[in-house]
Amino acid sequence: MIFDKVLQIYQNYFICVHCLGRMFSLLGSNTTNQERGNSLLLSLTMENHKNFLSNNKDQHKIAIFNLKLLAEKANFSSAQKVLLNEGIEYFTSEAHQICYLCEGIFSDLGKYVETSRIALEGIQFDNLLVGTTPDSLIVNREDIFKSEHKILEAESFKSHFNRVVGKKLVKVLNKEPEFNNPDILIIFFVYADHFDIKVNLRSLFVFGRYNKFIRGIPQTHWFCNNCKGIGCKHCNFSGKQYDTSVEELMKPVFINESKATDSKFHGAGREDIDVRMLGDGRPFVIELKNPKVRTLDLVRIEKKVNRKNRNKIKIQGLRYSSKKEVIKFKTEAKDTKKTYKALVKAETKMTKEMFGEKLNELKFEFENKVINQRTPNRVSHRRADKIRVKSIYSLTGKFIKSNLFEFVIKTQGGTYIKELISGDDGRTSPSFTEIFRIPLICKKLDVLEIAY
Repeated sequence: MIFDKVLQIYQNYFICVHCLGRMFSLLGSNTTNQERGNSLLLSLTMENHKNFLSNNKDQHKIAIFNLKLLAEKANFSSAQKVLLNEGIEYFTSEAHQICYLCEGIFSDLGKYVETSRIALEGIQFDNLLVGTTPDSLIVNREDIFKSEHKILEAESFKSHFNRVVGKKLVKVLNKEPEFNNPDILIIFFVYADHFDIKVNLRSLFVFGRYNKFIRGIPQTHWFCNNCKGIGCKHCNFSGKQYDTSVEELMKPVFINESKATDSKFHGAGREDIDVRMLGDGRPFVIELKNPKVRTLDLVRIEKKVNRKNRNKIKIQGLRYSSKKEVIKFKTEAKDTKKTYKALVKAETKMTKEMFGEKLNELKFEFENKVINQRTPNRVSHRRADKIRVKSIYSLTGKFIKSNLFEFVIKTQGGTYIKELISGDDGRTSPSFTEIFRIPLICKKLDVLEIAY
């Protein structure tokens, strides 16, 4: 019987009505734990008052014992009033009773709400979620309590706290709750005598495309190969292998506009440091971490970045994005089609007619065919040594002079173009060098188009 269990609890402990209701939270519905706790105590009081008024002496004696237990140990005002009206003396402790389970936490939730409200001032958001990390002492004590009283229908401290504080917060802040992807996650670290709070702001993702008009800068920040970012003579104590990057050129504007703490750059692939990114640009998503501003003027950001970095980089087509799109970049990279322009130098000279013949051989050998590429020597220190099968879709060529040619090549994403031309000592086969039967080297390379 539930009533017997409630009486048993109060013979040994004092728990507040919030925790009492929480111990039987899975029973009944459309009520709060506080209301459930009060209802249990009130029903017990009414039942025992009825038995007190009966003519059964045994019931009368038990009813007095139970009413005193509710009045003295549970400190329930309705039981106290019944005893007072019936002229029965009872005694209560002058000391303030503290709930054995929550130590008064659920009776004083206002401070949690107010602290959260202050912490969220100046932050733009539409919805939130509350999370809790209770002290292990609270959790362990509650587990022992439930085991001792064989309670199986209880709601956890954590679940109860999250719900009641969350409801109060959304009301005070006039915001919406969001359980799957909240703008803000407020985490309370709750101890018996104090609490700490941590506010996690959901990252903001912005999609765009970038052009890189100069050679010699990487896509992202590159730590010094010698010191790994610590700082040394080799990097002039900057910790960087290169002075700047595409990421670093655009990053300050995004962070300043969103008031983010940091950012992370996600590119749809990357071009080599000495390769330009032309055409419509390479897709990217910049992830803004802990942004205090979530509604950005993307047109203004685009103009600011482009004005500051004229003739270096350009961004365009900014729109809001998501983590799902970043994942899509990674999983669909091999399915992209990329068009390159390569300026190629030959070790020996040839006539325009000879070039035309070799170009026809190239087209026959490569167009709509596949090649095998072993991991190039130049990246073998940081890439797995394996054979990659890549498709070549089309190519055109132009004779510039006897030992200088230009090729436009459309390939599957992930094809190593420089090695496609040079052969990389046989690691890419077939190659342009094999067809021309003279050593060829890619002197300049540009990405013209990336199609998804």
